[in-house]
Amino acid sequence: MKNLLPLVFAVVLAVACFIPAPASAYHYRGRYYRYNYRGHYYRYHYHAHYYRHRTWVVGVSGHPGYYRYW
Repeated sequence: MKNLLPLVFAVVLAVACFIPAPASAYHYRGRYYRYNYRGHYYRYHYHAHYYRHRTWVVGVSGHPGYYRYW
């Protein structure tokens, strides 16, 4: 009986690994859209909003740069 418990545990773990999880991300043309919101996919989540695009804006006059989302 002692040897049966690890075997049962191994079988349950193996079966659990093969059950597919629901997809929460979307890959399209080599890009990874991680977030799904109201039926649409977005790549970025920033300040409680979802965005598909992001670009780096270079800082001027000593100000640091930042990301611009749209």
